[in-house]
Amino acid sequence: MKKQTLSIFVLLLAAAVLMIPSSGFASEKKMKETILNLDYTPIEIESPPCSIKIAVVKFTESKPIKEIGQSKLFKYIPSIEVGTWMAKSLYSQLKSQGYNVEYFETMDDAGNSFIITGVANKVYIARPGQLEMKYKVQLDGMVTKDNKLLFSKNYISKQEKEFANTGQNAGKLMAGLHDSFSLFIPQAIKIINDNN
Repeated sequence: MKKQTLSIFVLLLAAAVLMIPSSGFASEKKMKETILNLDYTPIEIESPPCSIKIAVVKFTESKPIKEIGQSKLFKYIPSIEVGTWMAKSLYSQLKSQGYNVEYFETMDDAGNSFIITGVANKVYIARPGQLEMKYKVQLDGMVTKDNKLLFSKNYISKQEKEFANTGQNAGKLMAGLHDSFSLFIPQAIKIINDNN
């Protein structure tokens, strides 16, 4: 009888030991969410002059972008909708260059102006280690007028770095927009001028 009680005790002890690590691992895998503050500072971009009124409309998202990256400890959540961030950044960049520009939430609100808008395809940053960083910003830039698509092009900015000073996470995503806008804006303004 004592032998049977001892073997039951050993089985229960083994089961308890097996259960402890699995519950510990489950809690370790759950990453904390942290909000990544998406903002934008205009840069100097060489582009043609244009006196025509331009409407910037909120970008659509190819699929909802709820998470924009991760590190070993955190999942990064955007501080604002990615489509809003891209469009308001574009508006800010065009305004800083002296263009006659206005921001709208929808195409209908923009009326019959030339519209610069786009699709947010991907915004993602990964920090697998303190000295490593990868980011990718991918968007489709578009120009429309009177419900007619005049221009559309895909822009991708990505980078991988492995050194001590990889910079701020949100700053790298802003740099991705800088790369894309420096190509997209001159092309968009030329299309508007050509179709006026």
